[in-house]
Amino acid sequence: MVEASEAKTELRAVRRVDIGCGKPDQKYPGCFGIDVNPDYKPDLLHNADGGLPFDDGQLEFIHCDNALEHFRNPHFVLRECLRTLRHGGEVLLVVPNCQYLPLIAINMVYDLNRFWHWYMNLPFKKGRSVHWTLYTRHLITQVAEDAGFQVVDRRGRLYSKNITLFLRKPAAGELPTTLAGPRAG
Repeated sequence: MVEASEAKTELRAVRRVDIGCGKPDQKYPGCFGIDVNPDYKPDLLHNADGGLPFDDGQLEFIHCDNALEHFRNPHFVLRECLRTLRHGGEVLLVVPNCQYLPLIAINMVYDLNRFWHWYMNLPFKKGRSVHWTLYTRHLITQVAEDAGFQVVDRRGRLYSKNITLFLRKPAAGELPTTLAGPRAG
């Protein structure tokens, strides 16, 4: 594990990153792992809420699986992903779906945000943080597009447990598009 302050030279060689990589067996294959939890022993102990320690256009691939919801400013984190990706670079983004059927049932009788806070603080979730943002399929798509990404594909339906987005940084001079076609304005 390296600290961000002592690893700038080593970080320049990184091309594939897993943000919020979790434990070593959870890290996406072939990626350099970043996480805020030292117990997970990531390649780099770093909080992406403060930005990503990579140069503009350095990365070709970013994996972020069930991590974006843990950041206090997910739009900023996605903008940092866009900044550090080369043109044509890709992001595989997975977030939990707050419209997952069991969560809808909970929300009918209890405040979902309060439930989620309680659940994330149970002993078996030790070391994980609170979900600051709960996403629907529409919301995460809008957030990704607003950050400047082209949404290439989207998986997960209304009642799915997770929503998966395949994102791409538009090529230089290329206008971002949405799943519905060219982006207006």
